[in-house]
Amino acid sequence: MARNQTTHTSAIADVLKFDDIKTKKEILYEGDFYDVTEWIKRHPGGKIIEFYTESGEDATMAIQQFHQRASKKVMGIMESLKKRPATSHELQNMGLDMETINRHKSLTTDFQTLFEELKNEGMLEPSLPHVTHRLLELFFYATLGFYLVIQESMLLKAVGTLSLALLQGRGGWVVHEAGHRSLTGLPKIDSFIQAALYGFVGGLAGKWWSSQHNRHHAMPQRIKRDVDLDTLPFLAFNTKIVKNPKLGRSFFIQNQAKLFIPLDTILVILYWKLYLHPRNAIKRRSYDDLFFMSLHYVIAYYIGFVPFVATMWLGAIYSFGNFTLSHTHLPVTTQPMHWVEYGLLHTMNIEPSLWCNWWMGYLNFQIEHHIFPTIPQFRHPLIADRVKKLAEKHGLPYRCESYTKAVFMAFKNLEHVAEDLRHG
Repeated sequence: MARNQTTHTSAIADVLKFDDIKTKKEILYEGDFYDVTEWIKRHPGGKIIEFYTESGEDATMAIQQFHQRASKKVMGIMESLKKRPATSHELQNMGLDMETINRHKSLTTDFQTLFEELKNEGMLEPSLPHVTHRLLELFFYATLGFYLVIQESMLLKAVGTLSLALLQGRGGWVVHEAGHRSLTGLPKIDSFIQAALYGFVGGLAGKWWSSQHNRHHAMPQRIKRDVDLDTLPFLAFNTKIVKNPKLGRSFFIQNQAKLFIPLDTILVILYWKLYLHPRNAIKRRSYDDLFFMSLHYVIAYYIGFVPFVATMWLGAIYSFGNFTLSHTHLPVTTQPMHWVEYGLLHTMNIEPSLWCNWWMGYLNFQIEHHIFPTIPQFRHPLIADRVKKLAEKHGLPYRCESYTKAVFMAFKNLEHVAEDLRHG
């Protein structure tokens, strides 16, 4: 009887131990596994942390690069978590072959050496004159737009509408940089600027944007990871994201190259403004986002329905049109990759020039931005040559095309995807 009871107890313990292994969530950071099972629920960056609990993923560079501005706080959180050393067997059995493991080690060493060089040279330091210039530019568009849009002249109304559209589009670049905490370099101030601009000017929630954008930023063009690939039912940037053949032959997908600018942009921004962002701000209890988003509709009342919709549509064309140029036509992946490989294999730069740097808010340097997200974007031209040399040393591509060719590639890709789905 006692022997049977002991055996039964041992069996229960084995089951509980197995269940614990199944439910425990760990991330690999600098050679140690950290238990984030409970922390996942509180992670401010959202679901992205779960991606790094899967086999083959190393969170080291993602944590270092995303949280550069708050490293002390993040390390404090890491120290509070249970950790264990990763065994050599575990490191060698992450679903990667030895050649890949050794290649990644070499790439990591060179990448971190470059990052330390840039850090010591002050490349991570923001510029107050630059920030002031960008905010004054937005103030100019706002003042001009709000004044002209209420005039009786249709011409002046049109110029005012264009000015307010530029406010939304150009404001988006500032919001983007504030979201990466690389605008002023002060996380609390950048967070406020992000919430205020994105809410008041765009009618959208800054915290929701950050949680989603980080997923794209960490794993660009990775299926089921990069939210920028979740564009169905209106768009399909790659045939591999369309699982339902009937959907691939739908009106929207088959005509996506023609509908993208005139229709998809306004449909997406309406969906974001009227449903997705308000819902998530309420769910997250993001009261600052909700406050600034409510002020956005003061603009609608002030300028009137038609100018408001026109401004929203033109602003969406500006933003979405530029965002499609650096990723959407490049290959997708389903496999874990090195942080630097994501940035070089699935990202493309647009040739720099005075007008293009201004028009795209320095996000024409997408490669540099993806691998060094906390470096102020106006410094990207200063580091591009060294990033290119890093790519060449490790046999990785460094793509850079003219703005015109990038537009052509993006729209040709939409046509080719539609054609493949039609005949597939």
